[in-house]
Amino acid sequence: MDSLYQVYKNELNNFQQRINSELAILLYHGVTDFRSQGIENYSKKHISVDTFLAQIKYLKKNCNTISIEDYITFKENEESLPPKTVIITFDDGFKNNYTTAAPILDELGLPAVFYVCSGVVDTGFMFWVDILEDCLNLCKKSTISVELDERHCFVIDNQKNKIDALEKIKAYCKSASKERKDQVVEDVQNETEIEASVERSPNYEKITWNELREMQNSPLFTIGGHSIHHEILSRFSAERLDNEVRHSLDLLELNLKTSICHYSYPEGQTDHYNDQVISILKKNGIICSPTALPGLNPPDMDLFHLRRIMVGFNGLPFPFYSN
Repeated sequence: MDSLYQVYKNELNNFQQRINSELAILLYHGVTDFRSQGIENYSKKHISVDTFLAQIKYLKKNCNTISIEDYITFKENEESLPPKTVIITFDDGFKNNYTTAAPILDELGLPAVFYVCSGVVDTGFMFWVDILEDCLNLCKKSTISVELDERHCFVIDNQKNKIDALEKIKAYCKSASKERKDQVVEDVQNETEIEASVERSPNYEKITWNELREMQNSPLFTIGGHSIHHEILSRFSAERLDNEVRHSLDLLELNLKTSICHYSYPEGQTDHYNDQVISILKKNGIICSPTALPGLNPPDMDLFHLRRIMVGFNGLPFPFYSN
């Protein structure tokens, strides 16, 4: 967490001055009013509703919050953005985007874009990181043995040790192939003897098509793609990548009855997208796809390399409150 914080600190150096000429894109995942048990939501991927409300009120009062479409119009017209311009984004497609975040944004009249994994909508699907979290959270064993780069014996007799084990397993999985990652997740479920379930926490629940349609019909909200099941796009072959992108967009367009031209890269770090990914996104009608790399965006920033500022996750601060 310290290294992640340090990266953010470095990339957002001199933020208060730079925000007058560079675009800030905030990245959220969920907003929750649920009191978590054990290590569920330990990373604060879902920030508290009170925290989110305070941040949105700050943006309403002090910043120029625009839609992703407005930003593209500024770019096309080669116009300068007003000082303190912000875009609000959400990734993944959690139900609390609809039940908790959207009503706050709607009440205060602030736009946002929601990048959704279309294959999880209206399902009990769990993202693999949540499966690992649920299994370790509920496991009653004091140790588990998991094959990563080598066989590891993890002590999980308290919450801190469970978090440490989870972080190590997640880090390995994020660098592994899809097949290897899937095998590790299966092994953890077998080793912990826990069958992960979306019903364990409202924070695991996914948005429904009816909810997403209601959001799509709001003039404040834009819906974008985010793959089918949050697989890393750069690891697909060209043919499989094209099928992944097209299928993810087809699901959204069929159910929302509108064309989709926005996307964001799952995971979104440097090695999670490349020129081939960008080319295939463009081929499928995508005009903008931000990363999850931390930073601000100067006027000449490319629409497929935009940087975002993750808020709350692993203690990352709301940047406007920092020096």
